Amino acid sequence: MKMRSINYLFALLVAMQWSCTEKPKDKTIVLSSDYQKIQDIVSVAHCSSPFGQYITEVHSLADGSCYFKQLFSDSDSPFIVKLDSLNNGYLVTENDSVVTTLSPEDVEMIRGHEFHKMSMDPWQFYTNIHFDKNVTHLGADHERYLAMDRLDNPAKLLYNREEKLISKIELINPKDTSQTIEIHYDKWVDSTYGKMAREIYIVQAKKDTFFFDFRSLKIKDGTGYTQVI
Repeated sequence: MKMRSINYLFALLVAMQWSCTEKPKDKTIVLSSDYQKIQDIVSVAHCSSPFGQYITEVHSLADGSCYFKQLFSDSDSPFIVKLDSLNNGYLVTENDSVVTTLSPEDVEMIRGHEFHKMSMDPWQFYTNIHFDKNVTHLGADHERYLAMDRLDNPAKLLYNREEKLISKIELINPKDTSQTIEIHYDKWVDSTYGKMAREIYIVQAKKDTFFFDFRSLKIKDGTGYTQVI
């Protein structure tokens, strides 16, 4: 009788310990709650790539709309796109005249440049985000999460729980599904809402690298715009 009581007590303690431990399937990404106060993110990055130098300007609004502008150093004509909250995309002129409607693949390619919003609110870009496994990235412990994008292509997110930051996003190139696109968040800058990306680099198809150095970054909340960089 005494031995049974000891065994029962041991089993009970093990069960209690397990119930108080976060199970892998229950893990979720937790980011700064202050990110949700941001209504607009306006970034301007100086970019370098195997195809030349250019400047990328992105406005990411809380309702899901987006303004995207890119100007290459060897061109006087910018490439401008507007995305609405329903995920429709339009190529427009500098006078805001619509040139053409974008395909869903082109829309997702533009969405893939909302780097700040992707790292602060991945749920606007991906569905079925769920824990996969623990991994090591650049010498630090990370959690890998799997997800699906709007085109039902798989994506992977690396999350640093200690820092509460997403360090890397790996997705499928919407224009060529045989290629991967890796977004590496390389440097951060502090803001009143939490850390925001200062520099990133992108590896496309395991060979082409694109560098984004954000020279201007401002955010808008209910009181107006604040310059972060």
